[in-house]
Amino acid sequence: MSRFLVACALAMSCVVWPAAAQKYNEPLGPAPTGWTWQVLPEIKAAMPLPTGWYYKVTGEKGAPTYYLTPEETGENDEFQEGLSLQVVRKAKAKTGRPAADYAELLMMRAGFGPGQTQLDKNATVEGAFYKRTVRYREAPPEAATHIVYQLALANAKTDTLYLLTFEAPEADWPAAWRVGEKMIQAWVLDAKQ
Repeated sequence: MSRFLVACALAMSCVVWPAAAQKYNEPLGPAPTGWTWQVLPEIKAAMPLPTGWYYKVTGEKGAPTYYLTPEETGENDEFQEGLSLQVVRKAKAKTGRPAADYAELLMMRAGFGPGQTQLDKNATVEGAFYKRTVRYREAPPEAATHIVYQLALANAKTDTLYLLTFEAPEADWPAAWRVGEKMIQAWVLDAKQ
């Protein structure tokens, strides 16, 4: 009986409701204690960064990728825990599909690859913004099991796609997600971007 209760408690600790929407066009104000604002100037946005975490931006103009991680990223921008944010401006010109359609296509595939199990999925529309979220378990045979949360956010007015991914080892997921969810909820984005 006690094993059953432990298994139920573990399962409940992994249940995640979709992160609340990031904020649009809001002044930053003071960062929470233990955090700083990391400005993402290329996309006129900001995200809270826990003290001691690393920030890195790579990619070309018009398609940057941001990394916010507790450890420095490896040579190939690899990390065990943290957040990455890819941005694609003028999505239709680059992908052949408007940002909202491309977001839907990406999220239809998320969590269905080899060794992946989709845990939950959500879709909403808020004005010009189309949001798709997926959370899945990734258990590749050659690496540690991770939980991955992905948010595809498409601005239909500007044809810009934001693909945010937060991931952590499965054993660390409950504590890591408390940090990741806070980052996603407090993300401030210029709605004209």
